[in-house]
Amino acid sequence: METHDKRVLVTGANGFIGRWAIPALLQRGFEVHAVGRKGVDDGRWTVDGDQPMVDSPLTTHHSSLTWHACDLFDRDQTAALIRTLRPTHLLHFAWYAEHQKFWTSPLNVDWAAASLQLLRSFADAGGGRAVFAGTCAEYDWSHEVCIERQTPTRPQTIYGVCKNSLREVAERFAEQAEISFAWGRIFLLFGPGEHPDRFVPSIIRPLLAGLPAACRAGLHVRDFLHVADVADAFASLLDGNVIGPVNIASGEARSLGRVAEYIAERLGRRDLLTVQSAPASPDNPITLRAEVKRLRSEVGWMPRFSLAAGLDQLMSSFDTSAVKSEIQNPKSKIHFPRAA
Repeated sequence: METHDKRVLVTGANGFIGRWAIPALLQRGFEVHAVGRKGVDDGRWTVDGDQPMVDSPLTTHHSSLTWHACDLFDRDQTAALIRTLRPTHLLHFAWYAEHQKFWTSPLNVDWAAASLQLLRSFADAGGGRAVFAGTCAEYDWSHEVCIERQTPTRPQTIYGVCKNSLREVAERFAEQAEISFAWGRIFLLFGPGEHPDRFVPSIIRPLLAGLPAACRAGLHVRDFLHVADVADAFASLLDGNVIGPVNIASGEARSLGRVAEYIAERLGRRDLLTVQSAPASPDNPITLRAEVKRLRSEVGWMPRFSLAAGLDQLMSSFDTSAVKSEIQNPKSKIHFPRAA
């Protein structure tokens, strides 16, 4: 195989974040080997040509991009692929992510085990730099501001426990194997392609259809980042030498009520929005925001989208007639918007 000083294996390349990471990696000069259980995506996001495009993030034809089908639960298959490719870098997004169900699914245990085996195979093949996707759910949410290596990790769900346990073992293994290892902790993200029941599309979709929308925890404060920026932050982290946990967030928290009001105002449907004030709870604290000094000063990364710009981009991407049809006929295929 022709040598390349930046050959990256990307798992979960068909996923919500992974599909946006591909163009970000190509722009940084990586030879990208994208992995999915069935290989290339189903075509919803496919584009041709060599220039990654904002409105179609998943590039299927590029001289430095190759797609691979691989079941990461199959240890032998995974190890064989890595031995063949001998990637210098590993960017690991793949995980069980079905909306709401991922918090409590036993599959989290399986993914933690598969992820450790993936890292081990990467080390055995001579890999040098790995970045895995973590979560803000690792933190103790009784602390309003989450700071890497300072705020305690005290996850309350099996999802958070498995992610945090994976990080602990992976960091120690990487140190022993002399691999440069970083862990990106994702906070709240939004953008084209996310599940319609997540917070931002759950406000946009009914308003577009002329139906009431409700924000039930209007006083709760959260940190949002556009998915394209999340993916770009991971690409930047991978392309550097920062090790350990790094918060992947904007650092600018907003109340959910204000986010919902902005959406309603931009769509001209403020009359259809109800903002309520749900009480706080251990699994739904009033404030959850990230300190991003490591991301800014050590990784040297800044977001492309402000929250307002990201929301505007997302709102403009929806096909209003398609949304109305889907809401009227819940069994119809969900409309996944493209970025404008």
